[in-house]
Amino acid sequence: MIVVAALACLAAYVAVAGPAALAFGLLSQAIVAAPGIFILRAIAPAQGWLPIAAFGPLVGQALGCLVMTLLWVAGGRGPWLIIAAPLIVAGLIPLARRLEGRWTLPAIEKGDAMAIGLLIVLTMLVVGWPFAHVGDITGAGQSYRAYFTADYVWRRAVVIELAKGAPLPVNPYFTGDVLHYYWMPHVLNGVQYRFAGAWASLDELLLIQSITIDVYFVTFLYGMVRLFRVKPWAAASGVAFVILSTSFEGLYVLFDFSSKDVPISAVRDLNIDAISRWYFQGIPIDGLQRLLFYQPHHIVGYCIGLIGLIALAVRSRAVDPAAFFVSGVCLGLSIAISSFAGLMVTSGAMLYELAGVVRTMDWMRGIKHAVAAAIPLLAAVGIVFWLGYVDRSGSVVEVVVNRVAVHRFWWVTLLSFGPVLIVTALAIPALISERRGLSVLGALAVTSIVFYFFVDVRDHQHVYVGWRVGHFLFMSSAVVIGVLLERVHARPSAWQPLQWAAITIALLAGLPTTIIDIYNTQDISEHGEAPYFTLILRPDELQAFDWIENNTRPDALFQVDPIIRAADGWAYLPAFAERRMAIGLPISMVPLAKYEKGSEAINLIFDESPLAAYERAARAKVNYVLIGPPERKAHPGVEERFSSIANLMPLAWKNGTISIYEVK
Repeated sequence: MIVVAALACLAAYVAVAGPAALAFGLLSQAIVAAPGIFILRAIAPAQGWLPIAAFGPLVGQALGCLVMTLLWVAGGRGPWLIIAAPLIVAGLIPLARRLEGRWTLPAIEKGDAMAIGLLIVLTMLVVGWPFAHVGDITGAGQSYRAYFTADYVWRRAVVIELAKGAPLPVNPYFTGDVLHYYWMPHVLNGVQYRFAGAWASLDELLLIQSITIDVYFVTFLYGMVRLFRVKPWAAASGVAFVILSTSFEGLYVLFDFSSKDVPISAVRDLNIDAISRWYFQGIPIDGLQRLLFYQPHHIVGYCIGLIGLIALAVRSRAVDPAAFFVSGVCLGLSIAISSFAGLMVTSGAMLYELAGVVRTMDWMRGIKHAVAAAIPLLAAVGIVFWLGYVDRSGSVVEVVVNRVAVHRFWWVTLLSFGPVLIVTALAIPALISERRGLSVLGALAVTSIVFYFFVDVRDHQHVYVGWRVGHFLFMSSAVVIGVLLERVHARPSAWQPLQWAAITIALLAGLPTTIIDIYNTQDISEHGEAPYFTLILRPDELQAFDWIENNTRPDALFQVDPIIRAADGWAYLPAFAERRMAIGLPISMVPLAKYEKGSEAINLIFDESPLAAYERAARAKVNYVLIGPPERKAHPGVEERFSSIANLMPLAWKNGTISIYEVK
């Protein structure tokens, strides 16, 4: 089965990248992951390959991101960083040997290799088809499925900006600002693209990383379930369940369409895993299939945070400051890589240890552990501010009752979590009677629920927290489902057939959402003008981007109408033309107030008198103004106005649909 899994991965890699990009991309990923593998081997030399394979690559990835970022900020550039950062991380291996025996890790059992192989094959079946169509060149142009690709397009923009080489990446949406975003997990891709841009496309490098991290992820999930002494077959089944069946939204839509005589093919026009949002105005909860599609940065942040959390539960000594220091390092890395998720999992770890201290009344233990964990956590917070993640122009997080979270809560929850809710409800007797240390996941669940109802991230339509909460709950549920399956199998009773039937029905009822989502994710055919369907870069636009690349400076400032393009073209210039905007409206940047105010001001250049438009553009340090069909439609006569001051704003380039004016 491992051979079959390797062939499945190879097929996915070959579908997204050419030989040169593939060789470079895979070698880079392997070099960065290698120190983590040796660190885990030093910590658990007697447990065999399972903990090494499950946790080592992500430990290497997280530590490599940190060290590479520090080298980058210090002025390091070039591909040597891909070797230097792992070599520095490898310096931790002797220290790791001193940690041997501090954690109870899963030993190998018969069936582990088969289980991991099957999960990798399943993962490639989920992501292979969609990845193969990312950026496909069709008769209409270069196509990207738009409704789910906000993370992917944003990754493109961040990596492009990193590759330009500023010590702190420049904000491509606001002149004179640094990038206020957790950009650490993208540094490796920035180094790769800076070096290999001539013979490896950015799509190739990003998709190679996505496939690799997805393999790490399912192997980690399996290893995490096995940590709680779940048998291999049950562990693999639990992981497969939470990947394939987390939502009733697809089933609901099929019944809804059937009752209204709507063609089933209309599901192609839906963001299927967000029906709870669009139909019922609740918080959308994305399934893990969407995490696999385009969020490798969150995967690394989630997993290193969960390693830090679970390390508290499987430690072999009740009082162990060293173990808490290591846990704090992992949690700190999570904060630096995926900040909000890191905050959530760190809160879960604090709750878990607080409960343990209260139960034992050993306050000195609590003080020792708090101090040991606080050292790396405070360092991580310092790094977050030092790297400019936090935009101090306004508050980002609000502690308040989230009205969207409580709106039609029971119905929205059933739609978004239904299959997992049913199966975890069946597992309650097992959770009460079996002592497997599952309380650590209970602490994460409690923390997630508190965040869901009482914490909101500004300017994300009150839905951002739901994505992180859903992912953590689904990942934790893999353990619970594995425990349930093992218990049902091991304890025959009159209820056993009904239990198996309920589990099977829940699984089958959740499959339509994932199946529809996989199909829609690969579907790059045109779907009208709705912004959440297919983003197509027309041939004229690709020609314009080629001219921009070859005739303008990498740090040149371009401007389009940021308001008219806000829905589906907010990253149009930074992600595809590889040029900064004077002002944009990025959906991933918070708080949005300064971008909204700036966009309203800069947008006047398309409507005001020619000389006023020139003066506004010059004050904003705009070098070029790009006029495409959206600008032409929204601002009639704009080209005639610019042409009337050709001495100040000459036409620099033009084709059938794109005009580029230079601001002298």
